[in-house]
Amino acid sequence: MPATDTPSRRYRLTTQDATFVYGETPNGPLHIGSVLMFEGKIDFDDFVKHIEGRLHLVPRYRQRLVRALFNLSHASLEDDPKFKIQNHVIRHILRPGMNQSEAIDEIMRHYEVPLDFSRPLWEMHSFEGLEGARTAIVSKVHHCLVDGVSGVELLKVMFDLKPVPDPIEPPAQEWEPEKPLTPMLRMLETMRDVTARPIQTAMQTSRELMRDPETLADQARTAVDGFMQLTELARRRIVSTPWNSGLVGQRRALAWSVMSFGDFRKIRNAFGGSINDVVLTILTEAASRYLRHHGYSANGQLCIGCPVNVRHKEEQSSLGNRVSMMFPMLPAEPMDVVERLKYVFGETEKIKTAQLPQALERLMSMGDSVPPALLGIGSRISTVALNAASAMFKLSGYKPRPDGFLLPTMGINFVATNVPGVQVPQYLFGHKCLEQIPLVPCGATLGYGVAILSYNQTLCFGMSSDPNLMPDVSLMKYFVDEVFAEMKERAQVTDADKKAAATTSAEASSAAAGGS
Repeated sequence: MPATDTPSRRYRLTTQDATFVYGETPNGPLHIGSVLMFEGKIDFDDFVKHIEGRLHLVPRYRQRLVRALFNLSHASLEDDPKFKIQNHVIRHILRPGMNQSEAIDEIMRHYEVPLDFSRPLWEMHSFEGLEGARTAIVSKVHHCLVDGVSGVELLKVMFDLKPVPDPIEPPAQEWEPEKPLTPMLRMLETMRDVTARPIQTAMQTSRELMRDPETLADQARTAVDGFMQLTELARRRIVSTPWNSGLVGQRRALAWSVMSFGDFRKIRNAFGGSINDVVLTILTEAASRYLRHHGYSANGQLCIGCPVNVRHKEEQSSLGNRVSMMFPMLPAEPMDVVERLKYVFGETEKIKTAQLPQALERLMSMGDSVPPALLGIGSRISTVALNAASAMFKLSGYKPRPDGFLLPTMGINFVATNVPGVQVPQYLFGHKCLEQIPLVPCGATLGYGVAILSYNQTLCFGMSSDPNLMPDVSLMKYFVDEVFAEMKERAQVTDADKKAAATTSAEASSAAAGGS
């Protein structure tokens, strides 16, 4: 990623980026990241020098968030005059004899802590002494800076694609923080942005109307479709689950499964659909079995929130958020895995044909016309209410159980975000990265979420949960592994049947040719 990703030193957040600032709560921090498992012991001093030597490639790593006066405009990213690498690259030495489960619990205790908004919004934690002579590097980056796709781009910058990398060209000159604006200049800049925003929107609309009025009318209809989609989502009743039955606290638990990407291709080739359809089949069938195992009613449907990358080709290496969403509705009752895959394929095809992600993207882009002050006031009201409700919920000592009270669930049951990663090994000064485990935020009433990341010809399912609402995320992992094994076995049988049928057909043709 070139340093020209940020053309000027100051950068104003987009509305979509800013929503992740407005939505942050103490129990729902909105940073994303990953746990990278490296072979061998990573020397911490060398690691610090390694990261420090690449900061010029990611200018935003030296920028902090500066809010506009009275929230008249979205916050901006500006050089942090007090930047210190020691605040962002942190060393931990695990207790001797700690097993992997205990180590992951310790890692998550540091990962779940919200980032400090007075500093640049990223951290990297090194955990030494991991079982198997490994080192874990934990990356934390706030969602207002990156989404899943741009997060992978950061990993490409910070780590190497071969054991002995090519030298990194140093910056032309040593970094010096840009002089901060005076309060008066900051106010003038904010007022300029406030004034320019509606004018730019009006001019763009006028140009589009003169150039292609039909396209503009189509965009308006698409925005209406997006609004209808959100309205339908808000009022639709879905199956109640234990992980949606209360308010999320600060603690996080993690389980993960690593699977061969080649096996996903075999399953797709055997039964149709896309790789993402296979992923959704595994996750929803596993969730159905989890509910049945614990005795929860599964009479209804699961609604899954699936982020969709909407970057154009020229935006592939840019930071920030460029995503829409789709919300497939899938059976909550356990069912045959192949039949579920067919159901998933039908549902996702229906969503794609209706162009619902594009409709939602258009609606979200119209949010740029909403005054940031209104967004800020609305977010503060909701976060204060959520914080108060979370405190009361914690005091109640509530634990979900099948025979207890479950809140009616609206919206979505969990987020499943599938991010294409690097398909070759990555290295840190010669140490190979063995696994990349993605981490997804939980918050509000979403006590379970899954991030899926491809890496080095594998897919890793990173399952995060609030241990109060889902204390046994490892059981969900068990069902994920079980469903995948069933699908893989069925695909092998189908493939063998196809080969046998082809052989029989060829032999019959050969016999017929010989007889004639």
